[in-house]
Amino acid sequence: MESTDIVKERADRPSSQRKIAKILAAARTEFFANGFSGASIESIAALAEVSKVTVYNWFSTKENLFAEVVKAECRHMSESLVGENSKTRSLRETLIAVAERMLDSLTKEEKVRFDRVLAAEVDRDPRIGQFFLDNGPRTILQNIVNLLKISQKKGEIQSNDLTSSAEMFVSLVMGRIDLFLRYGENIKLTAAQKRERARKAVDAWMQIHQI
Repeated sequence: MESTDIVKERADRPSSQRKIAKILAAARTEFFANGFSGASIESIAALAEVSKVTVYNWFSTKENLFAEVVKAECRHMSESLVGENSKTRSLRETLIAVAERMLDSLTKEEKVRFDRVLAAEVDRDPRIGQFFLDNGPRTILQNIVNLLKISQKKGEIQSNDLTSSAEMFVSLVMGRIDLFLRYGENIKLTAAQKRERARKAVDAWMQIHQI
């Protein structure tokens, strides 16, 4: 199952970009509601108000369309990991922002539902699980590693294994929340609770990694 760079390669006109955006929005709704196997190109096309042929013209397969949806979700989560935030904020402030964004995304009801449906489908097709891990969690983890690499070069932190350090950061932020959510626990965190959890996780991580 391979993702495509359709949007980059072919969407060179505003009308095409709008059409692709509508298809991706419809696909996101359909995949999040029904999972990969339960989603249909017919339903996605109807929701996007385009023909099935149009969807296939742009994305060729349901796998490619799913790939683009996953990549878009990853981009939303990864926006605060690099760029201006890391240039204008301290590492601690940047990591707190990242942690809050993680908590916002991973505790959303639709995201929890999507994870449950996706996990149930892995037995049917293990490639789906690997594809999601490669384009989702592993991509986000690598973005965190890249952020830490910049900080390490500046002499702000010490680490013999940046991947392990990134994994530790994610674990400190999430704790057991993801496990409880996966098995039906109803967890609601206020904005203040998310920020406090993020602050404590980052401070613990910084204490371990400071020079």
